[in-house]
Amino acid sequence: MRNDVPHLSPRNTLREAGLLMRETELGALPVLDGQRLIGVLPRDLLADRYLALLDVTLRVERDLATARQALNGVVLAGRPDAQLRGQVWVGTFSPKEARRCIQPGDVVIVEDDSELQRATIEAGAGCVIVARNAPVAQEIIELAQAHGTVLLRTPRSSLAAAALLEQSGAVEHFMEHDSVTVNPNDLLNEAQQHLRQNRLASIPVIDDNGTYQGLLLRRVLVPQDRRRVILTDHNHSSQAAAGVAESEIIAIIDHHNLGGLRTLQPLSMQIEAVGCSCTLIAEAYRRSGITPSPQIAGAMLGAILSDTVQFRSPTTTPRDREMAAWLAELSEQEIENLAHQLFRARLPNPVPPPDWWVSRDWKAYTFGNTSIGIAQMELVDVEERMPPLEELRTALRFQTHREGLTTSLLLLTDILDQFSLLIAADQAGEQIAERAFGRRFAEGKLRLPGVMSRKKQVLPPIAAAITGAARM
Repeated sequence: MRNDVPHLSPRNTLREAGLLMRETELGALPVLDGQRLIGVLPRDLLADRYLALLDVTLRVERDLATARQALNGVVLAGRPDAQLRGQVWVGTFSPKEARRCIQPGDVVIVEDDSELQRATIEAGAGCVIVARNAPVAQEIIELAQAHGTVLLRTPRSSLAAAALLEQSGAVEHFMEHDSVTVNPNDLLNEAQQHLRQNRLASIPVIDDNGTYQGLLLRRVLVPQDRRRVILTDHNHSSQAAAGVAESEIIAIIDHHNLGGLRTLQPLSMQIEAVGCSCTLIAEAYRRSGITPSPQIAGAMLGAILSDTVQFRSPTTTPRDREMAAWLAELSEQEIENLAHQLFRARLPNPVPPPDWWVSRDWKAYTFGNTSIGIAQMELVDVEERMPPLEELRTALRFQTHREGLTTSLLLLTDILDQFSLLIAADQAGEQIAERAFGRRFAEGKLRLPGVMSRKKQVLPPIAAAITGAARM
């Protein structure tokens, strides 16, 4: 979005809006009251008002102060707080025709013709505008005063005065109030759909508090290249960040199974059986002769210790240990101490609600017509600190419904005692897990001794159970 785009206030005139549009070459301008969006003035709406000048029954409703300012005029007679309401006439007719056509309250633009000036006043005109600074006799001024007619003299020509009078209307009377808006966090492709479907030149961007943030311009979006991204630690489309489908994926660095992701262009892929994707990234640093900063090295070390459960996971390889030692040296972190801090920090104090447990480390997988979510929490003293079982199952069912999945599972892994508890959202999940592990659920839980890795020890048997059942 652009946050340097000028805006209008509700009291700006159509002429001011038109000049600003011409200067900025914008197709629409936001109308703000402070920082609150109250409307949008599109170019086509402004064009309609300009075309209204072609209408022989042009009408205005203006206060005298606005009209005087627009015409750069001088008030010769009439109340300064007068309101101009009526049809606008350009005085190309005779005094006799004026007396026949003009209705009380009409606005008449005349030039150097004292008889026509007199006739329009006597016909009951609410305002007589004398164009080109034409002379006005004192008796005409007194006649206008006696009839309560506003007499205004302007240096503008008759046609220019008519146009400026029409353009002096306040923006608030012509803007679109129910304009389409987007949020700063909305996806770009969603905004583009709004632009196309509503045939808009721009869309205002409004935050959650209703505060105007900027303008998204169609002309800026058209030449935009697709964002180039590298996927790390995942390659399943269901696990990708929002917007990846509209981006150009140029590489994948991962240590998981292939997820059937499709791309339009060839790409570089590095998918290897190591315990953590940061092991592959650390090796890339070292191959390239680039030394990561202590902060980046510490972050990657933390990732390796987390993914390998401090080298306890069966996915751990000598490469993970080697890269962890290198990163520990660069970050000046002691592995044992950092691992203990990581594991303790995984569970906040006080203990968070069940929905936190099921969404903290959640991944969704699809096998044929079955889609399943598998969440994992790796902690210490799991059985003492976990929420009530039925509350976890309720949270799992809600997550399953929200994601539109077949079922879901929660893996609670005790890091130090090296076992996992498996909880299913429903009976369908329990049946899949029982086929996968050849064990029965007891009191809503399936105890899996030695099972630490979702990727290596849980996902493969679950996938086999699902695909095997589908073939039967």
